[in-house]
Amino acid sequence: MEKEKSRKINLLTIVLLMLLTFASSCIEIHVSLFVNGDGSGKGKMTYVIAKGIYQAPDEERLAINEDKLAEQLSKREGVKVIRTGSSYKDENMIKVWGEFEFKDVSKLSDGYLKYIFTKLPDNKRELRINYRITGELHRRELFKSMFKGLVSTAEIEVDGKIISTNGKKISDRKVRWEIPAEEVVGKEITEDMIVIFEPKGKGLIQRIRERLKL
Repeated sequence: MEKEKSRKINLLTIVLLMLLTFASSCIEIHVSLFVNGDGSGKGKMTYVIAKGIYQAPDEERLAINEDKLAEQLSKREGVKVIRTGSSYKDENMIKVWGEFEFKDVSKLSDGYLKYIFTKLPDNKRELRINYRITGELHRRELFKSMFKGLVSTAEIEVDGKIISTNGKKISDRKVRWEIPAEEVVGKEITEDMIVIFEPKGKGLIQRIRERLKL
């Protein structure tokens, strides 16, 4: 009886340690996009992770490295990976990043971020990024202190002029959102990041090329 009880306690301890390791592994995510009036563009995605996760064996399915990020990005329709890389943020944390081009920003959607690109009247465009935070880990107050001071970001630059947004406007072309991990952990959240912009007018040479289909 005592042995069985001790075994259960040890098992719970191991599971808890595994959860703590996983929860602290992927610390921040930073997405930066440049979006044209037709929904095409280029971007960069950066993960800030623990060194142990960067070096984790593939069979554990926890690794985040240049190859895994390139594989993740290239699975999305119309996305071309340009380059990937990594660098130390400090002795324990590593930044893993990937630069890419896309034909349609809405195809960047995944299980957590949904990109919706809409052509509005009067030659305006709306980009709406819906993000969801769900799952058992995010309902545990135990993890809240672990995420203190950590902030993920999304930054959008448009080929034109921003008309309105619910983010922090950096310039007439660029907007930024910050998501402090401490505020969202322990909650179920669904939010929209919205930017409405007017694309830059086409130049004479571009109009001639389109007419001639060059």
